[in-house]
Amino acid sequence: MNVSVEDSNTREAMVQSLVGGALRKELGIESADLQIGLDVARRHLQRGAAAEAMRVYVALVLCDPMVVDFQVGLANCALQLEENPLALQAASAVIALAPRDSRGYLLSGRACLALGHHAEAEEDLRDAVTFGQAERNAVVVNDARQLLQTLAAINA
Repeated sequence: MNVSVEDSNTREAMVQSLVGGALRKELGIESADLQIGLDVARRHLQRGAAAEAMRVYVALVLCDPMVVDFQVGLANCALQLEENPLALQAASAVIALAPRDSRGYLLSGRACLALGHHAEAEEDLRDAVTFGQAERNAVVVNDARQLLQTLAAINA
């Protein structure tokens, strides 16, 4: 496949447009309006409808990729649906957007573990514990520690 400079520039412009919230703006949606979608996605997850929740999270991320909670939801749904490369990508976005948010490291660790990237999983899970303790987020700390134990058993 031969990609021209013009094609590359067009793709780059499209990516920059999406990151800047162009789709959201073009649709006339305010950032606050997207919170309704977040509530809908969370309700889908509570009902066990991960595929429906993921569709909503994908739409939310397309409308505003800079919102950490949208990326967290997308990563979580992707993990539930065993879409591990997508989960890792969304978790990486969380880490880039909020480098001290323990959720990104936990999600990345889970995705790396599922993909068989054990060294990366261990590093991310240790970071999840560290940042989770700083945030006093017992759920993240406990989940990360359990996964570290699982990883230790796998590597034993």
